[in-house]
Amino acid sequence: MKNSQNLVKATIVAGVVAIPGVAHAQSSKLNPDAQPTSAQLQILKASGLKVAAPSYIPAGFRLDEIQVNARRNSRIGGLGYLMIYRKVDRDSSQDFCFAIEATSGGIGDLPSGEKSFPVNNPTYGKTTLESGKYGAANRSTLLSSWMGSDRGPFYRFVGSEVNPALSRCRNISPPEAIKVTESIR
Repeated sequence: MKNSQNLVKATIVAGVVAIPGVAHAQSSKLNPDAQPTSAQLQILKASGLKVAAPSYIPAGFRLDEIQVNARRNSRIGGLGYLMIYRKVDRDSSQDFCFAIEATSGGIGDLPSGEKSFPVNNPTYGKTTLESGKYGAANRSTLLSSWMGSDRGPFYRFVGSEVNPALSRCRNISPPEAIKVTESIR
């Protein structure tokens, strides 16, 4: 896939595109390492969905990887993407991560977690951030309920271990996760 300056190589396996380590665009207002490049935006647009990303990213995080599911499946989910953000804390050598996930449909209600936090996103409305065991997680993690219009697309915050791409890292704090979720536009 081309942008105006370079060629982005991506491997597509079962309709999923993964692009690790793509250089990041510069911006004077937002964390430049957390914003998608024009090449990454092109990949995100391949999902066929309106691209929504957080305008707030905690300090030190960078957009590390984008995965796009460009294959429509009417039974489970549909078109979608996962924007993975990472930070390595130099003092503790701990890896922190989270993702923003989007899908065209096939969503259901999220079971309540051990603890619920209210979220009020000005673009997509009210939802909750749940703390509990979800997806592939072996320990408590963070996951928000889906946000979006009645017909989609839908977006959510995804914490560590929920998705295999988010394994071997730790969650950000619930207050930081709320700020990220409320900033998705």
